Amino acid sequence: MKRLFIFCILTQLFSFSAAAQLLADNDLKQTIIKGLDKLYNYEFKEADTFFQKVKARYPHHPVTPLLSALQVQWQNLPLEKNPKAVNLYMSLLEKCQALAEPMLKDAGKKAEATFFLLASHGYITLAYTYRKEPMKAANEARKAYSYMKDGFGMMERNPEFYFTSGLYNYYRIQYPETHPMVKPVVIFFENGNKKAGLTQLEQAVQKSVFSRIEAAYYFMNVNLKYELNYNKAFVYADLLHDKYPNNPIYLMRFTETLVMLGKYEEAIPKINTLRKINSSVYQIAANLFDGLVAEKSKKNDKLASDFYNNVLKNEPDERYTKDYYAMTYLGLGRIAQRAGNKKRAEDMFKKALDYAENKGIIAEAKKNLDK
Repeated sequence: MKRLFIFCILTQLFSFSAAAQLLADNDLKQTIIKGLDKLYNYEFKEADTFFQKVKARYPHHPVTPLLSALQVQWQNLPLEKNPKAVNLYMSLLEKCQALAEPMLKDAGKKAEATFFLLASHGYITLAYTYRKEPMKAANEARKAYSYMKDGFGMMERNPEFYFTSGLYNYYRIQYPETHPMVKPVVIFFENGNKKAGLTQLEQAVQKSVFSRIEAAYYFMNVNLKYELNYNKAFVYADLLHDKYPNNPIYLMRFTETLVMLGKYEEAIPKINTLRKINSSVYQIAANLFDGLVAEKSKKNDKLASDFYNNVLKNEPDERYTKDYYAMTYLGLGRIAQRAGNKKRAEDMFKKALDYAENKGIIAEAKKNLDK
């Protein structure tokens, strides 16, 4: 059970992507930043041009396989659907570990090594998770947690640790709230603090170099999903989409914030762009958002039902669209309720709760079930 909780926390820490450690080489730092900016914007060839310079200069540094792993991840989203890519990804992360571990013996390189080991073990945890190998995932999570604890004391020496520390502080409290089954084992872990976690994430956006984009993404996500502060979520979603307009994940989250704020007319062209992407992740998102616009703006329950039912034609992706499935069932429940079909409404609200982690969805579904 203890290992399960470690795994759950690390799932939140590494569920999308990671960042490389701030290196002392300022020229190299700028090269990595430029490469990451291209990678985030789906300009893969351009990103590789920058990363090849890093790899040529530091062929035996853990940054090299970590950058390669990031390239594999972004070019094959959702990664779990591509076994060949997953295997390459895993081997690169294992190479990152092998290169970082000897650096721990050098006091001057310990913070740097700790970050690479934390990132690589965290990523491997996720890979095993989505491959449904829980024992291997738990073992990797245990190793990652030890490096994460070391990182708590390194924030002033290395601002990249504001990101991981902020996520831990926030999810150490949030995860047991969302998953009550782990509450009995929380006492085995260092305490958390949501307010401190949010502050640290914002500090990561301001102070870190490589983690700034990830910190912005997760800060946006917790405000969207748990704090229900849609205005603050919008600020960061807008920032990410404006900086990386070709990134469909950032487009999807930006569109979600528009819909949550009732900015339906602004959302429609973004939804149309999502619909053109040949991936079930974005088809689910587009149909959900179109359904919400039809239901809440156009007041057309028939049209909304059609869009919501289109969502259910695709299997939900555990990493990206699980809450979208919950939102779909919630919408179908509201429509059934308005139609006077109490039994169907109850069934839909219960299904919404089966998928939901978003606090707003959970609260609305429970409120409707209590009527």
